[in-house]
Amino acid sequence: MAEAKLSGERLRLAILLGLLLVVVVAGLWYLGGGGLGGESGKPGEIDYVARNLPPLEIDGVGREGGQTADSAGNPFTFRPPPTPTKNLTPSPTPAPRPTMPPRPTREPRQAVGSDGTPKPPPPPFDREFIGYLGPVPHPVAAFRRGGEEPGTSEIEVSVVGDVLDGIYIVREIGIESVLIGFVGYARSEDTRVPLSEK
Repeated sequence: MAEAKLSGERLRLAILLGLLLVVVVAGLWYLGGGGLGGESGKPGEIDYVARNLPPLEIDGVGREGGQTADSAGNPFTFRPPPTPTKNLTPSPTPAPRPTMPPRPTREPRQAVGSDGTPKPPPPPFDREFIGYLGPVPHPVAAFRRGGEEPGTSEIEVSVVGDVLDGIYIVREIGIESVLIGFVGYARSEDTRVPLSEK
């Protein structure tokens, strides 16, 4: 049994050695000149014929100025970027903005007279309400107005119903404001004057 095993391994070894010998001989024969192409396979003896090819011009290669950076034949040189083409398409005209209707002009405010007829607005109240005096059921309002001389002021007091300068009527006196009416005007034109903070 051991002898049969040993003879099988020798047979395999013999076959491998034979194949190796065949490969070595074929390689030497090919490299030695007897390759697949026959005698024409030797180096230095390649034979070819050019057919309809233009002659290769290599006169300018290696010389200064043979090719410039602008030459299209040299792909390894840097070139300036191409000039952009002008856009000849006309720009669209913007749509016109919608026109706004003109704002109505405000007419001067018309006041109402005591008889219901329209009148010009009454003059503004020219005094400051600076406080009140006396008991709550019958208070007395204190007003400050500019004096006749610059930088001076006058203080005057009045009760409900008094008419100041023939124009202003003191209608109500409150803690923080007074209600002033105007001679010849309806009650709807009355104005409230707040307590001065000065």
